[in-house]
Amino acid sequence: MLAAKASAPLEAAPIPRLAELPESVRRELPKLAISGSVYSEDPASRFVIANGEVLREGAKLGPEHVLEQIGARELVLRFKGQRYRQAL
Repeated sequence: MLAAKASAPLEAAPIPRLAELPESVRRELPKLAISGSVYSEDPASRFVIANGEVLREGAKLGPEHVLEQIGARELVLRFKGQRYRQAL
């Protein structure tokens, strides 16, 4: 009798750092000047100051460029469907 094999949950692929993105993608990324940020356990209280604007999670930074998450030490962004991390 064969034992039933427990299937491992699919792990999400790690999100690459900005420096790990292909050169072709990095060249297309708009400039992002970060001058400050506030992290809180409460997502509604998080914000980052980028390019002179106060932005919250979900904010559009430009066409096809979205601020997905604000962490204590890094941001998770999405550009043209490619997620990446940028240190604060």
